[in-house]
Amino acid sequence: MKRYLVLVLVLCLPSISQAQVNEEKLSKKQLIEKADYYFFKENFGKALELYTQLMEDYPKNHYIQYHSFVAYHLSTGRGSDMTPLKEYEENEGITDKFYNYWLGRIHYGRYEFELAERHFQAFLDMDIYKTNEIKKESEQLLKSTQRALAFYSNVNDFEVEPLATPLNSEYDDVSPAFYSGHDELLLVSSRPAAMKVDQFQLFYSLKSNNQFSTPRVLRNLGTLDENNTKIEVVNNDGKLFLYKEDNGGDLYFSEPLSSGWSNLQEFNSELRDHLVESHFFINDDETVIYFASNNEDGNLDIFQSTFDPANNSWSSPLPILGDINSDFNEDHPFLSQDGKTFYFSSDRPESIGGYDIFKSEVDPLTGLWSTPVNLGYPINSIDDEINFQLNADNISGFLSSNRLHGQGGYDIYYFHKQGKVLASGTVYNQLTLQPIPDAKVVFHPKKYLDESFTAKTNNFGTFEIEVFEKEKFRAEVYLRNQILYTTEVYTQHDEHHKSFEQNFYVEVPDHFNEETNFATLYQGENNSKPQYEKLEMIGSKFRSGEKVILNNIYFDLHATTFQQESIPTLKKIHQVMTENPNLVVEIGGHTCNIGSHEVNLQVSKARAESVKAFLISKGISSNRLVTVGYGESQPLASNDDEEEGRSLNRRIELRVLNQTLSFYK
Repeated sequence: MKRYLVLVLVLCLPSISQAQVNEEKLSKKQLIEKADYYFFKENFGKALELYTQLMEDYPKNHYIQYHSFVAYHLSTGRGSDMTPLKEYEENEGITDKFYNYWLGRIHYGRYEFELAERHFQAFLDMDIYKTNEIKKESEQLLKSTQRALAFYSNVNDFEVEPLATPLNSEYDDVSPAFYSGHDELLLVSSRPAAMKVDQFQLFYSLKSNNQFSTPRVLRNLGTLDENNTKIEVVNNDGKLFLYKEDNGGDLYFSEPLSSGWSNLQEFNSELRDHLVESHFFINDDETVIYFASNNEDGNLDIFQSTFDPANNSWSSPLPILGDINSDFNEDHPFLSQDGKTFYFSSDRPESIGGYDIFKSEVDPLTGLWSTPVNLGYPINSIDDEINFQLNADNISGFLSSNRLHGQGGYDIYYFHKQGKVLASGTVYNQLTLQPIPDAKVVFHPKKYLDESFTAKTNNFGTFEIEVFEKEKFRAEVYLRNQILYTTEVYTQHDEHHKSFEQNFYVEVPDHFNEETNFATLYQGENNSKPQYEKLEMIGSKFRSGEKVILNNIYFDLHATTFQQESIPTLKKIHQVMTENPNLVVEIGGHTCNIGSHEVNLQVSKARAESVKAFLISKGISSNRLVTVGYGESQPLASNDDEEEGRSLNRRIELRVLNQTLSFYK
């Protein structure tokens, strides 16, 4: 059954007590409302700024503390310390019906998928009013969490590690390109270097004694905006290529000099004016260019342009052949040196989140590219992976990602294939020396702690799992979701055996912490009936009900046009409709019982039409507004009293008829 959101616009004047609000409290209240507005709009950065301002004056306000905590962990504080969580669980877990929703999102962003799954499931199981939007979104988030849990559990043969400081910084560092046998690294970064905000510049770093120097800016190569940050070094002649918006979009190159790099030169004038675009790849022979460009639907596809030496000209760009392009976005192309494998980033459904790296193989007979395959974890994450490039050895390379625990927004990561060894052993009770069944053993590579190899002990307390060989790990032992032991392990083995034994002796507590039942935390009103809501929340998936009662829409008795004092409230309705462009509402007019039924129907319909006319005059499409006159048939109070009854019944109501929704992958 379709749910309707009813917005009640009360037609009486505000009471004197409402008008006599303490100015200082009103200021605090207004600031909290403004912070909450951005919070529920999911502009967590702006909300955090306002909550932080409030905390200076109200440091002990638990409501402000809690919402600051959530906003922080869903924005700049992702992955940081969660120590205050237990206190919030004991308080806001009881009073905030969205607690499980927020914690699900926080744990998902921290790659703590088991906890995220429990919170999302608990939120869906709660007997509370939820909008259809947030129910469907939470169901999709739960599926995404379960999919991510399986994805991260299937670690492939690649090991990933971030480049160390100073190559990565607290800013965006992308598009690594190596020159001179990997002894010189070029990169694009937004780190400060006497430039404008939101601009990028090229930097270079030299390797000496296995250490890279602090990157230095190549000022003569100018600046790039964030959409044109791709660079590439072609191995055959060492040219550095980049794209600029000049000439309608053009490809330029720089050549290595003894003291740096030459000034930019245009590569080929034929490629001007969008015959090549910013996220490009050019092969070593400089005869094929791949680039990403918008198709007719506005999504990014990969295009190809080929040089014809007979005519000394470049072909017009055509979509790459085969199954690479989709109904989603394909970007950041890269071709292996042997020309047989094509790599790119895409947000297609096979992505685990954001942009993932995919690969496709060419059919040597037809020249068509095969159905792309996701490169899996840890190459990909629930965040974005771009700027993939493979070294000539075909087992190592570099990429850029904004994944968890990076130093800045985007960081540069090195990946390589790593041999594996079978780790096996037994988990023992340190006191009784008895084996412990159903314990969880986790190995985290010290180079990249977000990667993990997990095994469970069997009935005999033994486990086995493949992990990277000759690698330092942080090993953890859990029982009943409680960590019992942490140590460092080096996965060394002799030449004749691809296995090693590692036993763990752990102290088992007499009593384990009781696992929280997240579904029963909330102690508020447990029913699925909608509650009253504010006008500002009418289009929000977080609204707590179907009804909103507001003041300040005024009609004279039997009049069908609103008084001028109603304009501020009507403007607020217009603002809400503008901020929620998919919102379609019914405007319902209501009267008290004075007058005949027929007259009341006519008056209520006309009043609804007057509100509609105002909104249309302000640019709201008539297709989003439906008017109905209900007369006196739906009173909110008794008509026996003017002040408490009839004036309340003379009103305008809005009902949400439908919304176009977009959800997480």
